[in-house]
Amino acid sequence: MRCPICNKCFSEGDSDAVAPFCSERCREIDAKRWFCEEYPIFTPNVDQIELDNAEGRYSDETDDDSDYN
Repeated sequence: MRCPICNKCFSEGDSDAVAPFCSERCREIDAKRWFCEEYPIFTPNVDQIELDNAEGRYSDETDDDSDYN
């Protein structure tokens, strides 16, 4: 398996491995990136949501058993 931080190949049985990272150091680097908001989280913009609502893709009705388009 490859570490998503340093790209090093490692086995889950390695003494330093903290899956999915090769070491505690790489795990901490990843945590810091999350805490500092360095990873983007993509969400639809408001205009796209309004467009979807206008096209009937989203519904506030809970008693409708139809699937979303």
